[in-house]
Amino acid sequence: MFRKRFGSKKKKSAETDANEDEGSPSSSQGLASLPEQEIPLKFEPGRSRRHSDNVTGTRGASDKGQSPGAPRPPGEPVTRSQTSSTTDTNIDQRRGSSPRGAKDPVGLNVIYNPERERELDIVFVHGLGGTSRLSWSKNKDPELFWPLTFLPLEPDICHARILTFGYNATILKANKNTSSVLDFAKALLFDLKYGKGLEMEELNIGEAPVIFIVHSMGGLIVKEAYMQGKLDPEYESITKAISAIIFLATPHRGTNLADTLNRILQASFVSNSKQYITDLAQNSFILQKLNEQFRHVAPKLDIVSFYETRPTPIGFKKNSMMVVEKDSSVMGYPGEISKSLDADHHGVCKYESTVDPSYVTVRNVLKSLVSKILLSGKRRSSIQSVNLKEEHQALEAILAISERPDVDYIFFRDRWAAGTCEWILQNASYLDWLHSPGIEPQILWLHGGAASGKSILSSFIVNNLVEMGLSCQYFFIRFSDHNKRTLTTILRSLAFQLAQVFPAFCQRIAQLSDESISLENADARTIWQRVFKSILFKMEIEKPIYWIIDGLDESDTPRTVIKLLSEVSSVAIPFRILLVSRKTQELQSSFQKLPSELGLRVISSDEGHSEDFRRFVDQELEVSGTAEFKEEVKQRILKGARGNFLWMHLAIQKINGCHREADVEKALQQLPPGMEALYGRMAQSIADMQSETDKALSESILAWVTCSLRPLTVGELSQAMEKDTAEILDFQRSIVGLCGGFVVVDNSSNIEMVHQTAREYLLSNPDSPFKVNRRAAHEKIFMRCLNCLMTFGLRAKIARNTTPEFLGYAATSWFSHLSSSPVGSKSVLAILMKFFKGASLLTWIQFLAQNRQLRALVQATTHLTSFAIKRREFDAERSPLERRIAESEIIESWAVDLVKIVGKFGTNLLRSPESIHKSVPPFCPKDSITYQTFGRKEAKNLMVTGFSNTCWDDSLARISFGSEVYASSILAVGSHVAVLAPSGTVLVYHASTFEEIRQIHHGERVHRMQLNRRGSLLVSCGYATTKVWKVSTGQCIATARNPEGRPRAVNILFGNEDRTIFIAFGDKKLRSIELGQSQPTWELLADFDEEQMEGTFVNSPTCMALSPDGSLIALGYRGHPVSVWETDGPVPVGHCLRTHDLTAQGEETFGQTNQLFWHPYSGEVLGFYQEGVVFKWHPYEDERSEILTGTGNATMAMSLDGNFFATGDASGTIKVFSTADFCHVYQLASQDSVLDLTFSPDSSRFYDIRGSYTNVWEPNALIKLIDQTDHSSDNASEIDSLAQKSTVSENFTGKVDPVTALAASPTEALYCFGTEEGVVDLYEVGRGKVGELSKSKSFMTTEQITWSNNGRYVGFADLSGKVFVKSIKPNGDIMESWVVETKIEITINTTNGPIRQLLFNTDSSLLLVYTASTVNTVTLTSEPIVKSSICPAATWKWINHPSSSSLLLACGHNSIHVWNWQTLKEVRVFEFMTPRFDLSNLAFGDDGTNVPATGHSIRAGYTRQSLVPNAWEVQDTVERVLVTLDGKNILIQTSHRKEKEILLFEVAPLTESWGATTTHFSEPRGAAVPEGDPDKPSTSAGQDEPTRLNPLVLPSNLASRIEIPLVFMSRDRLVFLDRNFWLCSWRLPLPSNIAFRRSSGPAGASIFEITEHYFLPGDWVNPDYVSLCRVMAGGTVLCPRNGEVAVVKCSTLAA
Repeated sequence: MFRKRFGSKKKKSAETDANEDEGSPSSSQGLASLPEQEIPLKFEPGRSRRHSDNVTGTRGASDKGQSPGAPRPPGEPVTRSQTSSTTDTNIDQRRGSSPRGAKDPVGLNVIYNPERERELDIVFVHGLGGTSRLSWSKNKDPELFWPLTFLPLEPDICHARILTFGYNATILKANKNTSSVLDFAKALLFDLKYGKGLEMEELNIGEAPVIFIVHSMGGLIVKEAYMQGKLDPEYESITKAISAIIFLATPHRGTNLADTLNRILQASFVSNSKQYITDLAQNSFILQKLNEQFRHVAPKLDIVSFYETRPTPIGFKKNSMMVVEKDSSVMGYPGEISKSLDADHHGVCKYESTVDPSYVTVRNVLKSLVSKILLSGKRRSSIQSVNLKEEHQALEAILAISERPDVDYIFFRDRWAAGTCEWILQNASYLDWLHSPGIEPQILWLHGGAASGKSILSSFIVNNLVEMGLSCQYFFIRFSDHNKRTLTTILRSLAFQLAQVFPAFCQRIAQLSDESISLENADARTIWQRVFKSILFKMEIEKPIYWIIDGLDESDTPRTVIKLLSEVSSVAIPFRILLVSRKTQELQSSFQKLPSELGLRVISSDEGHSEDFRRFVDQELEVSGTAEFKEEVKQRILKGARGNFLWMHLAIQKINGCHREADVEKALQQLPPGMEALYGRMAQSIADMQSETDKALSESILAWVTCSLRPLTVGELSQAMEKDTAEILDFQRSIVGLCGGFVVVDNSSNIEMVHQTAREYLLSNPDSPFKVNRRAAHEKIFMRCLNCLMTFGLRAKIARNTTPEFLGYAATSWFSHLSSSPVGSKSVLAILMKFFKGASLLTWIQFLAQNRQLRALVQATTHLTSFAIKRREFDAERSPLERRIAESEIIESWAVDLVKIVGKFGTNLLRSPESIHKSVPPFCPKDSITYQTFGRKEAKNLMVTGFSNTCWDDSLARISFGSEVYASSILAVGSHVAVLAPSGTVLVYHASTFEEIRQIHHGERVHRMQLNRRGSLLVSCGYATTKVWKVSTGQCIATARNPEGRPRAVNILFGNEDRTIFIAFGDKKLRSIELGQSQPTWELLADFDEEQMEGTFVNSPTCMALSPDGSLIALGYRGHPVSVWETDGPVPVGHCLRTHDLTAQGEETFGQTNQLFWHPYSGEVLGFYQEGVVFKWHPYEDERSEILTGTGNATMAMSLDGNFFATGDASGTIKVFSTADFCHVYQLASQDSVLDLTFSPDSSRFYDIRGSYTNVWEPNALIKLIDQTDHSSDNASEIDSLAQKSTVSENFTGKVDPVTALAASPTEALYCFGTEEGVVDLYEVGRGKVGELSKSKSFMTTEQITWSNNGRYVGFADLSGKVFVKSIKPNGDIMESWVVETKIEITINTTNGPIRQLLFNTDSSLLLVYTASTVNTVTLTSEPIVKSSICPAATWKWINHPSSSSLLLACGHNSIHVWNWQTLKEVRVFEFMTPRFDLSNLAFGDDGTNVPATGHSIRAGYTRQSLVPNAWEVQDTVERVLVTLDGKNILIQTSHRKEKEILLFEVAPLTESWGATTTHFSEPRGAAVPEGDPDKPSTSAGQDEPTRLNPLVLPSNLASRIEIPLVFMSRDRLVFLDRNFWLCSWRLPLPSNIAFRRSSGPAGASIFEITEHYFLPGDWVNPDYVSLCRVMAGGTVLCPRNGEVAVVKCSTLAA
């Protein structure tokens, strides 16, 4: 019946055509007229016609059937007549069929190929009920299939390949199609990847840019496909290629028609409801989720949204409706272009001719997008060459961007009503600001009343600027989100948006990571200086940059924002800044102080209210009735609004809910005037609720929304209130319905207060009939947060990444709510104690580490400290019996431990969050709360002993330079720490691992050094020359002879983007050199001719300091005041006079100025006088202040951000002060004088120089204070007060005698170590020190220690060449004691170098003493006999021959030498190659047979190659030699230019007959050494030639991880420290022979599995310490630290 009726006409009327695609009901039978699904195409049965011209087809990924006709020959031009006559020719012959019989094809099909290679692809996707061709054909006319008949004739567009995608979105068929939008999206994505052409050729989608043109539901499918492709690397090239999407009436937020259509289908006998129709329901969960995901990627695409303006005929009586409203068709994204089309829902995608206005509009947009692609050359190579995703993620990480800037823009843009806000575009002040000529920055202040629509106006302005193609960055300050109120967040967001516009700026931002600057923790001034002033403001930008900052009055510091932004007045960039706020006295005063150069303009938003209000009412008011009645209602609403959009919005909502005219009148009468009264009426409606359950739920929701630190999503709040919402059917609906209008839910499902004034009313209005108790609300939220963190099974959920949605908020916010909770609440204290005593606390830390949010631990510390202080004050007012002192102490203890965990274990936790449970607690000090609570429980699995200090200390590391280096200066820049020895050597260390990277030798005495900000360049100023070095290679890139007279360099500054070096010399002259010159020469810039003042004497300056930009210089003298000069001129600025420093005779004197510093931002000079006075002076304002920091100060340093300075004195004391107010914040004391100080780039730690070593300190006080510079807390004033009142705790570190040698007994639980001062002590595991073996009277450093194989003897040697052997045996008379006797004591000649190794032979009768030039043996008799031989190498490592007690092996970097113990002569040499390539796929021989040795070594460790290498780096050394317990394999670790190699050898070839000339692994093994003269080589052929030895290969995943191999244990387990200093083990694949071959399996298969046991804490990781690590027989690890040896027992290693 239907086929006959629909097929009876060749063409339909316009009315019938209007009902296509979306399946809306219109026929007399009550169903939609969808003729595309029933009318057969016009062709003769049995006759096939082929495509001519450029028309081709494709074989979709799922198509079946026979192939269609051949495509058009290439090069043949397309004409209008050709395309018109062949539009529908061979669709019936395509492979595969549509659901409608041989109709429009499904899948991806090519309909047009350009004559030459395509420049891009254009893909059409139809909507609901449509098909791949008829959806785009007016009146079903094939000649009006415009993608084929119109577009190929258009210039530029004709260079694109055109495709269509069809899918089964039928409505009328009575099938059980359960497909969803997601299913269609996956089908599209699959075809884009795997679809084929007619000849089965690859489509290669992704090799050229792609533009989608989509209608209705097709837009949702493309969005979903794009999001799915972003998640799957398989489709990465395709998603990267998508450049633009043109949406035609796409229901982004759904359509009301969906529900109606499904109900009709369910009621009809023809079909049933469809899932994909359900997906289209207004604000459905599917659409909300899709929109939330898509908004994050939309800025990368060009988006154009067209919307319908005519209603579509619907239903039985020719009714009509808007199928997709404008607010659903337009997403409101920044940069989105939206435009209306004069058509209904179906007409937006069908056009009558090439002059159809709608076609012209769409074509023009498409042509613009195509031209943009063609002009930009955005072809396949450029798409695949840049990984934008990685760059974007790196930028987010550097700038600490947690949320995209457009989130709040979209929130307000969605509330914009069409036609409103347009008055601003005609405002004269706005236009002057917008089009202001010249480069002078301009500021516009737009102010208005509360709730007057200012933020919506701001979003309108942003959209307008972007549509004009202008560079616009914006920020919406939200009082509801604490993080969005801070100036640092504003600046980081602006920088992030700028970086996406200016590639050069983006590159410079990326370089900040090289400077080790943490912008997440940096204060606003630091970000402004480092990101904007130092980078952006120095760029050449001619076009205006527009900044829109909305909600200025809601910022934490509005005046600071204005003051900071006013600094653009001196910048040569045309900034146009719009600030939007309420008008307050504070802001008005701040704006009046702006420099006149900024051309301040002021606009009141009241100017456009009347027009906007009228349009808003016209659009939103839906009351029925006569025209007169509607107009009266509108007028009464406009009159009652009184300039308040929010009041009007709420009033319209109430009136729209009325059904009778009397109800409308009653509502109007009940609407109170003004927001205060309206809020009162809203609150009264909650208070008057009849249902107590509803009222309680309303109170709970409002408590959460008003007091949460940021807006929660519906999902988060639902989980947070799970007990209250268990029986709620639709929680989102309940939120809006029960809260009296106070709460709204945006399109991203975020729950917000309707306005900030509503929050203020509920929290602070005492007369409100309903209000929120702030303290009680915070307590409730705190309790729920901790309950969430203590959820059973949470740890497993974190591991599976299936955590509750609310967990993120709970983990980062509970401590903030704690500090705002009632301090006397028993419930709060009880649950807090439960949390602190249970494993949930560790799970919380694990979650933070997994999400890289460890900063929350530092923030928690601040709030816990605040709460503990308030708790103690509360207890002090109670009776002694009621006090809870123990609980306060627990809180304070965790406040300490959380910061320490971040500082000492943070890096390890980020790598392995799970380690917080088992690895971290045992390494905490014994008296720490972490160890007491969790570490004790792990003692059976992991136990650490050996330390005398049972409390936390602030020492992070100690770096020893050796006795031959005495350093005087230190710098910490970027990832490097540079130490200067006056002799001319610069030692460069890695700032994280403290590993020595390289040594730079200037070649003469050096006065001063300086690194650039990135730490990539080093300047060293010597006596005669100045040199510039490339730190990464050690290459000297520039050398300049010092000026005549060889003045001493006093201060150095890099400038002009590191191309120029400015140096202030002791002759009071400023000079520069240019690095670009082949022969750098000095240019004199300024001569500071200081005039002598009365009572002073001008001599050479004791110190000089250049300001950060080099425009000013400060000079300090002895007996003369500090002076400041402008370097351009030079021009004197002034002198710093000390009027209060008088002698006993009353005369003014000037002491010696030791150091000077410029504050990086304030323009102040800091310095200190010899007598210990620190001063601060502003040279232009002549304001100064002083503080006596102590006597005998030796040095001073200032942090990079200028917030702190530190002083060090000769007694070893270091004091840290805040720069702003000279507040004393920290102090420590340690041994030896402090010679120099420097702060780390992030100010969290500082370094001192104390001669032969440097200390690295990371005190809690600094970490807390740094975090407070940009805290966002309800209790800001309380926290600041806490910092002001906190007392300075002094950290004392006793004298440290560093461990220099360490050895463990092979038979007993004994070990001994020697120190720098020559002390050798004996220790027993579990008992500690049991004896002293030696103590050098001359304090000679212990160099070497070794134990005999039987454990009876220990030998050690000191720096003077003295060698001792002690016998150690149990004391039979006293239990658990040892008898120590001296066996021998001799002196070895060390003229040519120190003793490098000691080794006992197998039976402990001989001791080998190896020096740089000789090898010696000493008999262990009462009268020792020394035998010596010349040794040809100084870098060998010696071991006993594993299978011959009369031999020993000397292992070199490319050879193994066999020596005889008795004769001390070499008897055999084996050479081996060290290949330089990697075999990644390796496995062990399955048949157990030996594979010919063709293995290769695997390089591991850092690669540091030098163009001009230093001598110390070129030397090849042997780092370690290990032997398996069965003696069948030897592992050798060699080092070449700091590059490490791991080589594995079989012992068998080293024991074969000396007559063999080769050692193939197929020869017999185990041959004994021939009898006779063992040191006389065999006389066989080739005896004089070294035997070639082939090392065996280790798996690449193993060798690349090994940093220090430690020992072979039972079951052939190799124990080693990896690069991240995890203690790991790996089991050799075979118990005897090892043979690897190539395998088809990946390296890292199960036989190569590496077991990680635990990591060494960060403050243990010192090259001097870890190189001495030893492993005892039972798996106990010994590791030195700060003069002691840690003993670590691990059950998994001992097993």
